[in-house]
Amino acid sequence: MSGTIRFTAGSRQLAVGRMELTIDEDGSLQVERQLPEGDTVRYGRLDQAVPQRLLTALRATPGASAADPVADQAARRLTVGDTAWADATEHPVPPVARLLEALAVQLLQPLEYGQLPLAVVESAAAEAAVETVLPAAAIGTVDGKPAYALAEGGQGFDLGRLPDGGSLGGSDGEAGLLPSAVALGVVDDRELFAVGAADGAVQVWDAANGALVHGTSGGEGAQVVAAGLVQGVPLVFSGGRRGEVRAWRAEDGKGLGLLDIGGEGARALLHAECAGIGLVVAAAPDGTVRVWDAGIGAQLHLLVGHSEPVTALAVLPLGEQALLATGGQDRDIRLWDLATGREVALLTGHSATVTGLTFTELDGRPVLASCALDNTLRTWDVHAATALGGRPAGGSWLTALVTVTVGGQELLASGDEHGRIRLWETKGGKPVGSYEPERADGTGPVPVNALAVGDLYGRPVLVAGYGDGKVRLWDAAARTELYVLASDGGPVGSVAVLPVEGEPVLVCGTVAGAVRCHRLSDGVALSVPTPHTGPVTALAFGEPVPGTAAVLVSGGADGTVRIRSAQDGAPLRQLTAHQDGVTALALGEVSGRRVLATAGRDRTVRLWDVDGGQAGPVLTGLRESAEKLTVGALDGRAVVLAGCSDGSVLGWDVLGGHTIADLPGGTAGVRSLVCQDLDGEVLVAAGDAGSTLRLWHLASGQLLNEAPLDRTPLAIAFGAAGLYVVGPGGALTL
Repeated sequence: MSGTIRFTAGSRQLAVGRMELTIDEDGSLQVERQLPEGDTVRYGRLDQAVPQRLLTALRATPGASAADPVADQAARRLTVGDTAWADATEHPVPPVARLLEALAVQLLQPLEYGQLPLAVVESAAAEAAVETVLPAAAIGTVDGKPAYALAEGGQGFDLGRLPDGGSLGGSDGEAGLLPSAVALGVVDDRELFAVGAADGAVQVWDAANGALVHGTSGGEGAQVVAAGLVQGVPLVFSGGRRGEVRAWRAEDGKGLGLLDIGGEGARALLHAECAGIGLVVAAAPDGTVRVWDAGIGAQLHLLVGHSEPVTALAVLPLGEQALLATGGQDRDIRLWDLATGREVALLTGHSATVTGLTFTELDGRPVLASCALDNTLRTWDVHAATALGGRPAGGSWLTALVTVTVGGQELLASGDEHGRIRLWETKGGKPVGSYEPERADGTGPVPVNALAVGDLYGRPVLVAGYGDGKVRLWDAAARTELYVLASDGGPVGSVAVLPVEGEPVLVCGTVAGAVRCHRLSDGVALSVPTPHTGPVTALAFGEPVPGTAAVLVSGGADGTVRIRSAQDGAPLRQLTAHQDGVTALALGEVSGRRVLATAGRDRTVRLWDVDGGQAGPVLTGLRESAEKLTVGALDGRAVVLAGCSDGSVLGWDVLGGHTIADLPGGTAGVRSLVCQDLDGEVLVAAGDAGSTLRLWHLASGQLLNEAPLDRTPLAIAFGAAGLYVVGPGGALTL
């Protein structure tokens, strides 16, 4: 049995829509979800282990002819070549189709629950098209007087006075920053101007004198991480699907620079100490591997040999020398002399992608252990470059492998697709124990995507990153779970332990591209240093409340919200907010606590506690996505208002979550929104993409005025001189 695999389910008319999934013989994958409001298409690539498992199961399940008609078009249907299975027929879709359903969900919702190992399915990176950046504006103060910031696509940004529009400075399109969001704010009596860029960067200047206060460079996420001491300084290294490898200072998240990998991103990353030199090893998607001296940032070697991406790395220090092991999708394992960069051995035997490598010792000799998606665990004599043994591991895809010392004995610890961690003796491969999390919530098993070993007050611990985004710390000797960290940023792709003296740090990279740092002893969150992995779509300063400091909040097309100190840019918190991107955000105060409202293309508005990071109510009822948000008050109660892409404005009571207003507008999307109490009457003003300004009385919902303008109102504010409006070309006052 061979040919293209096609799986369909549902109907466009149903609430869940219709799903179509196609797997070509070369492993190319496409999934399309068809809903009444529109279609979503995602592409990816499968490891050959997936179609092999599918076809093996289907060969044992008789099917019908693919040409036979299907009575229920909404029923699940699976075809392979000329053979078909369909529910409600004599040949129903077999249970193995659950694998296809999991594939579809993982491709359509990569930041959500991942039932399959990241090693078996990879979503295709978006084509590097020219980014369309919409103009943006904000109104605030400079030198204590009303002012505005305006960014026009490809033309840099400007600061101007209100109401006359006089220039206060700016940049041009050649400044190297493509602005996509702007904000003005006051922090400790200092007026600040912030710009978010199309590459994910956020920069903050002193609005009065133009001095750069702090900022982050753009980035492409951090799905793989490594950590270690470099010249005594604890550092974190991160690599995304594109871009370079980044170095961060662990204690405060400060970026220290880039290691050039040709802009192609990293599939695997490793730090190792060899002969007193801190090394960083990174594997690129083209199968090449680079090695740097981390202390000076100099590249030592470019290793070429693999024909497919490298997915696993391990280093064995040997006195003044060191040996590097690399394994990948070409099923090969290669050994390299790190002193010369020369390949010294090729180890073959695995029949699927190598997912884990670790060095250990057997009878006083160095041994390399490996695992793969062929469900086997193998060991190799390093000096002789020969296989020592191999054994099947129970029919499960193996996803990670480390060496852990328990009771003076070195054991191998493997992770698999079902969430199990198993311990094995190196000699003979005898299983000697396992760890498996309890799932009281009734959910099915999720894969272990990554493993790392640490030492906590003299006892060995295992750190495991899972497909549901959780991170678990296990006592390796007692085989007990010490704590669980909740998901934050989607499935965990890699983990590392930074051996800081006195207080080790747990580091993990996630599908959303954020680095998560936690204290190893108790899991307390530390810094989140990574920038957005796409355009910054919304930006706002948050004033302090008693016991807190001012913050700068940014939302991105990557679906995340980053909260930083407005004063110095120190990373405070990262929120995974909206699957398909954040479109708007606003800050306010409710009962003495700061509240953040975010909106996304999922047509919801979400509320968050700024200082605690807890998620609050999800506000629904939007007919289209919200493009602008503002927080105000009505009759003494906090309200949040959303201006939508269909021109409407909806409002909710923050504490109750119920709708308090539905203000119809035109058909053009809302581009600016403000709520203001004037002499006891709460007014709402909104400007739309059709260059129309509308004014409502919030309590009654009555439209008070509607006026055409000569420009799109990107920002509006009530001022002493009237209503300030900022749009392309500058400002005007009504």
